[in-house]
Amino acid sequence: MFRNLIWSALMGGSLAALSACSSVPNITDDFTSVGVRPPSDQCTVDPKSVADAVSLGSVSGKGACGIKDAWKVSAVGDVAFSTPARLRCQMVGVTDRWITKIVQPAARSAFGERVVKLRIAASYACRGRDNKRGAKISEHAFGNALDVSAFTLASGRVVQVEGGWRAGGKESSFLRQVHGRACGTFTTVLGPEANAAHRNHFHFDLGKHGRSGKGKYCR
Repeated sequence: MFRNLIWSALMGGSLAALSACSSVPNITDDFTSVGVRPPSDQCTVDPKSVADAVSLGSVSGKGACGIKDAWKVSAVGDVAFSTPARLRCQMVGVTDRWITKIVQPAARSAFGERVVKLRIAASYACRGRDNKRGAKISEHAFGNALDVSAFTLASGRVVQVEGGWRAGGKESSFLRQVHGRACGTFTTVLGPEANAAHRNHFHFDLGKHGRSGKGKYCR
């Protein structure tokens, strides 16, 4: 059934190495948004209740790029971000759920301590998928995606996706848990085994997949 969903989505052109896109009929020299769908405007969690977040209102960019309800996020709960991330409202609440329900339990199980910081590799960016010219527009272009390249524990230990993924032992176990279980939270989850572009980070987004828009793509 899962393979049929992926095949249907691929045939419909809605899946690629990075997340889905916007339905705004705009083509630029850098990316295309033809035939793709924008993220939902729905937001059920006030970012200020779960994060160190400041409202940016709307953020506009060229072509289809932009965020209708944008937030500058410096931390989620008590987990700091290495650099502030610009995200749309719904991504903040979902990221909080991932950290609370998946990341922290996995860290306690593997290391007996908490994660206190995420190294942010990317958030909002007006670009195509995998930074390829002419590719479909990325979910990053809507503030609908977050890339994480490392986790810092309370002891100061840093667990990096690059190297740690295939290292074996506690680091590998932890990284595979926070990646694998994230598919129940986000709709797109990509890591080192997805393609070369993700060899050193995890990509999480809320892009729409499949004919219903409710499919998931996790690699």
